[in-house]
Amino acid sequence: MTGADGDVLAESRERIRRLQAVVDASLLVNSTLDVGELARHIVGLATRLIGAERGSLFLVDGDARRLRAMVAQGVDGGFLEVAMGDGIVGAVAATGEAIILEEPYNDPRFDRRVDTATGFRTQSLLTVPVRGRNGALVAVLQLLNHRQGPFTTADVDFLADLGVAFAIALNAAQMHRQIVERERLAEEVRLAAEIQRTLRPRSLSDVPGLQLESLVRPCREVGGDYFDVIPARGGNSWWLVMADISGKGVAAGLIASNVQAYLWTRRADRRSLTRIVAEGNDLLYGLTHGRKFATLMLAEWVPTSRTLRWVGAGHPPALLVRNGRVRRLDSTGRPIGMLPNQDYGSGSVRLRRDDLVLLYTDGVTEATEDGGEDEFGLSRLTACLGGATGCSDALRHVAEALERHVNNCPFEDDVTLLCARCTVAASAAARGAGKTTVEEAKAP
Repeated sequence: MTGADGDVLAESRERIRRLQAVVDASLLVNSTLDVGELARHIVGLATRLIGAERGSLFLVDGDARRLRAMVAQGVDGGFLEVAMGDGIVGAVAATGEAIILEEPYNDPRFDRRVDTATGFRTQSLLTVPVRGRNGALVAVLQLLNHRQGPFTTADVDFLADLGVAFAIALNAAQMHRQIVERERLAEEVRLAAEIQRTLRPRSLSDVPGLQLESLVRPCREVGGDYFDVIPARGGNSWWLVMADISGKGVAAGLIASNVQAYLWTRRADRRSLTRIVAEGNDLLYGLTHGRKFATLMLAEWVPTSRTLRWVGAGHPPALLVRNGRVRRLDSTGRPIGMLPNQDYGSGSVRLRRDDLVLLYTDGVTEATEDGGEDEFGLSRLTACLGGATGCSDALRHVAEALERHVNNCPFEDDVTLLCARCTVAASAAARGAGKTTVEEAKAP
């Protein structure tokens, strides 16, 4: 066999070896869906097949235009992060072209800090892009110090073949991780929604002198609206609560839980509603520093005097329906949590038998058709209540009018209503209290 024939045979054997290596690499890297384990496989295969001492793999974060080291043999890769275009790794990511350096210390793009920190000496360097079948850049692979001579363009071509298998496996692993993360998040949201449902009043039939009914339609699985019925002052009164947390979703639901917890801890507090709301404002502001706030309607029902006192913290006005006419119980201060050291006013009204009081969130009045500008508004809501004969009737009228207004489009905000009907007559209340001293109405 001539020398030329021997060279051809050696090249053929090397080509076959590398093709077999590509097949073996494909089988190995597709044996796991763990991104970290996969990255270690990729670097281990590349260093062994090329004959390098060490290797690193940087994943591309296209949105942030940065690259983060998933594996950096010989160092703690957690701190290795580069911007697109910075250094040798960033240059390869930006240009898509491989870089071979035999004297990396002579290249101004080479960062010596890792060598200095680890005591390792980088003598040669091969940095290549890792692309998928569609040509999209997925990662950058860097190999250090060839054991048998310089890195070559043949090494670049070989890694390009390996890179396709690497990229496919990386994409599959990343998609799997995203799916698992979405499923985990979906399960957490489902549990949060279930917890939130259990925090709603278990019964609305325990309040003396009032018939209560509610309607709740969260726009997401976890809502930012909160309503409650809380026995207070040792059972002598009851708090009707309606609150709306800024924002939506889980974050708003967590703040709603904090508001609920605060009110329940204050249910035996003998101070005025205004002081309780003011203290709640300062506590919420201390937690969120104004980044999250809540509108709140806190109304106290005293059955023996048929009195409803309220504090409205930036909340839409409650509506009192009497003999077909509707009057507003307006807000008496700013939302809680927005600014510290706020003062709040209050109002009171003595209810008559069959009076209706509606508490609601702005998801009702601000409802529109598919994000349009025509809001449902307070006038439409008021029109729904004029002819209502009871809570069920009132809530049905509102629900039907809302559905017509949004034209069956999904609601863009949580919708929550709590309707109360006074069931106690003046004479019965007077016998229970001994006397009636509350004025017919006090506006804030």
